[in-house]
Amino acid sequence: MHHMNPTDADKSLLSMASATIYLVSRSIDRLYEGRQLAAEVISRCDADTSKAVRGVHPDVIELSPPEGKERIGIGQVRDIIRAAQFAPVQSDCKVCLIANAEALTIEASNALLKILEEPPRDLRFILLAEHPSDLLPTIVSRSRLIRMPIASNTQISSRLRDAGYEESHAAWLSRLALRNGELERLLVSQVNVPHDLADATRTLTQSGITAVIDACLGDDPLQRRQGLLHVLKRMASADAELLTVGIRILAAQSRESLEQFLHDLLMVAFDLLRTAQRKPCPIDPTADAVFDELGERRLQNLALALDDAHRCVAVYGPVEGILLSLFLPCEGESHDS
Repeated sequence: MHHMNPTDADKSLLSMASATIYLVSRSIDRLYEGRQLAAEVISRCDADTSKAVRGVHPDVIELSPPEGKERIGIGQVRDIIRAAQFAPVQSDCKVCLIANAEALTIEASNALLKILEEPPRDLRFILLAEHPSDLLPTIVSRSRLIRMPIASNTQISSRLRDAGYEESHAAWLSRLALRNGELERLLVSQVNVPHDLADATRTLTQSGITAVIDACLGDDPLQRRQGLLHVLKRMASADAELLTVGIRILAAQSRESLEQFLHDLLMVAFDLLRTAQRKPCPIDPTADAVFDELGERRLQNLALALDDAHRCVAVYGPVEGILLSLFLPCEGESHDS
């Protein structure tokens, strides 16, 4: 079992949220992963981590259905409210872990919502669910959404090296937001990373927004990466073609496809931020150019705007309005303000 945790860049951008919803696949061990995530929040030493992973840390409250039942009731959520009145025992904050958030009853969900509306300063919530629609839209709208990757970067890079990729190419590929099945295709049919990236960049630089969005929505991870970089550049300049043709194309997609697009765009922004201090990357000069053009502060603000848009789409907000608000900052404002 691998542990999939957010990076420091991800955590710093999302740290203001009192609740984080991790969207996970059906096959993972939710309790194991949830305890690892809780340890990331509360641990100050190895002993804290060990206790959290074993489920015995005094500042981690695990909320699950009582023995013999399938649902989490309102009484259990009220117990959390009472526990929040007391200061943490060993850490700077407490964590309430709900590994199977779909198990919340409607009454329990509404009680949880009231906590999230006025969250205690020292209490964080970690919820694991398969899809945002499994939870109350009002809970989703007050939480940060993070889609768990298919595996850790280290595991992906190792498998790619074993398949014959150069170390630097494997490391770069491991940073992509790969979808189900894409890693297997890369393992079976090796790609020429520098050549394919340069080819995708050349094609998209000469293309209109339709081709760029097609690349973003497509099943080629290298073309998708370059397409997403081009969208970030256009977002930063409030590009007219993105605001007209681009919004029409994206609004015509299924809500699930649009959620995936916004998630992928957010992951690229995070990747640029977390690698901001590295040396220039000869494999992917487009990424270096985008970071240099936008700068760290503007990228951070774009990432926060993308996160807000992703949550709004997940709770079935009006798509065209969400995209217009994302791509066109209000008069007198900008994503880098």
